[in-house]
Amino acid sequence: MRVVLTSLEHTLLDPQTSGYGAARQALAALERRSIPLILISSSPRAQVELTRLALELEHPFITEGGMALYVPEHYFPDSVLDKSWIHRPPYYVQALGVPYEQLRQMLRALRLLLQADLVGFGDWTEAELAVTLGCSIEVAQMARQREYSEIFSYGGDPMLLQQAAAGLATENGSPLRLRAIELSATQSQWFLSASLDPDPLQTAVQILLKCYHDHLGSGEISLGIGSELQDSSFLVVTKTAVALPSPHVQSLWAQARDSWRLAELPGPAGWNDVVLTWLEETDGDE
Repeated sequence: MRVVLTSLEHTLLDPQTSGYGAARQALAALERRSIPLILISSSPRAQVELTRLALELEHPFITEGGMALYVPEHYFPDSVLDKSWIHRPPYYVQALGVPYEQLRQMLRALRLLLQADLVGFGDWTEAELAVTLGCSIEVAQMARQREYSEIFSYGGDPMLLQQAAAGLATENGSPLRLRAIELSATQSQWFLSASLDPDPLQTAVQILLKCYHDHLGSGEISLGIGSELQDSSFLVVTKTAVALPSPHVQSLWAQARDSWRLAELPGPAGWNDVVLTWLEETDGDE
């Protein structure tokens, strides 16, 4: 069977408008062939669900940088999902990250260690967050609905922050993970998560691909499309991996394997070309 896995940010979605209009031809081609499209995002479930709704997708998806994998009810037979899955209607969930409240505790601990003003999404009102991010109240509301990650602002020395985080762990011993991100031109933001898994995003993708294999009993022909460094985690486990041009693609391309491809166009236009080319190459291979 064929399956497409794609990051959303800077890849399927235009970084300026969050639109995907230039990818409509490829999206329609995937739908005609009943090829699953798996969305992968650093955003929380509420935001990814909104994109899934717009795209009319009913396939699994991965949120918060790989910290959670969601499979819709009745998508796979009961025999495919083992006891490690958590049933949270309307999904079955694989949680690879620690819960949000534990991350909030760790953020408070970091604040005390550094004696610094670390302000997380959970500290802002929706109106304040909307102003900070330059988005609507509705988008800010969804951005705050985090389950396995937190985003916070910090204007101090990044090395001091990393050193402080290295000395902390959650209740189950999960080490903290920090990644600098760019959400605002006026403040430095960090993506905070924690997991016992050394590469939760890669693990989430491997779990999902195994589910497809166990369900259909055949090997998958997978396409992975990304544009940022963290996307390398899932690109390395797809049969075909393509990087789209972006402000951060050089750090991703530094991790590239010999078989990876670099697309000519960025964003949804490049995504459209990549998918259509892949379909031409693989039509008839199943």
